[in-house]
Amino acid sequence: MVSTNSTSFSYLSTTGNRFTGLASGMDIDSLVEKLMKAESAKMEKLQQQKQKYEWQRDSYRSINTKLEAFRTEGFDKYLLTPFTTKSATVSDSSKISVKANSDATASLTISSVSQLAQSANKVSTLSLASGSTDTVQGTNTLNDLGITGDGAVTVNVIQKDGTLKETTINYKSTDTLDSFIKNINSSGAGLTAIFSDGKMSLSTNATGHKDNVSMEIVSDTGTDKVFKSLGFTGGDTGSIQVGQNAKYVVNGIEKEISRNTFTEFGYNITLNQTFNETNATNYTGAVNISASTNTDAIVDKVKSFVELYNGLIESMNSPIKEKKDYNYKPLTEAQKAAMSEDEIKKWEEKAKQGILRNDTAISSVVSNMRSSIYSVSTTKDSKFNALFNIGITTSKEYNNGGKLEIDEKKLRNAIETNPEAVSDLFTRQEGTNGADDKGGLIVQLRSIAKTGIDTISEKAGKEGAVQNTYTLGKTIKSVDERIATWKDKLKSIEARYFKQFSAMESAIQKANTQSSMFMQG
Repeated sequence: MVSTNSTSFSYLSTTGNRFTGLASGMDIDSLVEKLMKAESAKMEKLQQQKQKYEWQRDSYRSINTKLEAFRTEGFDKYLLTPFTTKSATVSDSSKISVKANSDATASLTISSVSQLAQSANKVSTLSLASGSTDTVQGTNTLNDLGITGDGAVTVNVIQKDGTLKETTINYKSTDTLDSFIKNINSSGAGLTAIFSDGKMSLSTNATGHKDNVSMEIVSDTGTDKVFKSLGFTGGDTGSIQVGQNAKYVVNGIEKEISRNTFTEFGYNITLNQTFNETNATNYTGAVNISASTNTDAIVDKVKSFVELYNGLIESMNSPIKEKKDYNYKPLTEAQKAAMSEDEIKKWEEKAKQGILRNDTAISSVVSNMRSSIYSVSTTKDSKFNALFNIGITTSKEYNNGGKLEIDEKKLRNAIETNPEAVSDLFTRQEGTNGADDKGGLIVQLRSIAKTGIDTISEKAGKEGAVQNTYTLGKTIKSVDERIATWKDKLKSIEARYFKQFSAMESAIQKANTQSSMFMQG
């Protein structure tokens, strides 16, 4: 091979001036290098073995990364959100917008919406305490507006969830009106204050009221009560303004709520406009709401999960079935020095093949996952009590290694007939039907994956793990120690060889000198 590397390799570990073989005529460095190459063979085998262990460790960790990704995606996409999806039908979406949750079953009739929820809002025209007719500016201080002392005002404000929240806002007489408004807006009270053209507006961020309270003053420690001085209240404490609740009639029951968007009977409902059967000019009929199973969405979700599962199975089957090519072993440093980077890369790709062949830790995960496919069941419906009954089976082709296949016609029929049974097969939580209940398929597979991750981590550790905390790490550390011992031993051997050749050179030089003397005599 022709190397494109700029590096060179030598089996010699020492440098400096040596005998050059002038007396013997031999290339001493070259001779010692060849001897050291032979002496280094055992150490190189150890280095190759270390490389194998490191490749195994990295391959194990790669499998664990895939298992962890499977667990995370399995939870986020299929367990964190409802598996069963429903669609809402609404007779007039201009009046009411509706989305159906997975638990929506009722049929609703909203016969009227007499009023929509509105925020509480009050506007005050501000004036200077001096009596000047000049228009108040945002740069005027509270003192300019007649607030001579510092204080802390506590307000009680309606929130978006319909509850009331108390918040204290500090103020100083030296605060400008702009900075005071900024403090209100950033206080987290749920209020929005604005100032323009000499007028100040105070509004609740949420609509409606609770017990006729939307925004009120609970207390004010200042001498000149700030909101009273600004013209928002007639007294030191009390209501500033009351918002308006939404009022509607559903299935004959009159209801009132502080917001226009809310959840009821499994539906997310937004009231868009008022309509009332008592007002003939505005009434065009009641709004009817119903829900139906979104079969397409559930089929897509099952397909998505099967694709995720099959990808995981393939990523685990591939390394344990991969054949080893014994013609390719880890390269020694000497071999690498004689090769280009591209040659090294291609060689090592071959050498890594089969590094996890027939591995029991990985094959156990695959086997346990396949077993769960056959054993998972539900008590929701005897007709759809197993995966094969809803059209999901493992491939009969050996090379597919337990991948799942879908009979979409059977799956759709199961979803349309009993979506709850299909959902139960996939997402039922462990222990739902007693201590022996292992849960639905996704729950079981996530548990098997976790066991596999723990087992593999005992072998290969996690990224950054200390070597003596996992099996391969301990092995690599032991090999490293043996390599270090060999390196020290080789230094001694090399020194001995140079010493012996040095002695030989001295002897030859001495013999040559004596021979010369005899010839002269």
